[in-house]
Amino acid sequence: MDAPHALTQARAALAAAAAELAAGPAPVQLAVTVPPRRALGFIPRPASMRRIGEGFLLGVLFITRAGDAYAPGQIVRATRQVLPGHQAESAQQRRALRQTALDAGFREGATIMLDARPLPLDDESSMRQETFPLVLRGDRLLVKWMPTAPESALRPLASYLRERLDLAAGATSVE
Repeated sequence: MDAPHALTQARAALAAAAAELAAGPAPVQLAVTVPPRRALGFIPRPASMRRIGEGFLLGVLFITRAGDAYAPGQIVRATRQVLPGHQAESAQQRRALRQTALDAGFREGATIMLDARPLPLDDESSMRQETFPLVLRGDRLLVKWMPTAPESALRPLASYLRERLDLAAGATSVE
């Protein structure tokens, strides 16, 4: 099998995995940050989020029903949670992100994957340059489960997806 064929098969396997996950919990919303800007040149608009799709977090991969793969970004839950007392700055930033998600039109309780990095599954040379979470070595697409993992720890995509799907099925059957 050559590398372009391996990438085509990977996209099909990712789409099949997303289809299998679609029978379970609600998909995670995929969004990008929209920076602050001015409308009509003078009306200030705060930073916001824009929905660009939906998919499922499967270990170190975020996958869509179309077979696209992303390196996960920041996970945000759209809530109006208000906590009393003094909070660390990081907690205040997370609370502001949750409110921004609601202001952007995401429903209360929605899970959002913010600013995930798309993986170039249609470009063999770019995939050969990838270092995490999917890497192309020879004609095989492999999963690197953490950025600092050694090359010896790479897993074939098919077995990684099967293991993660089995874990997801077990987690949903326990509920």
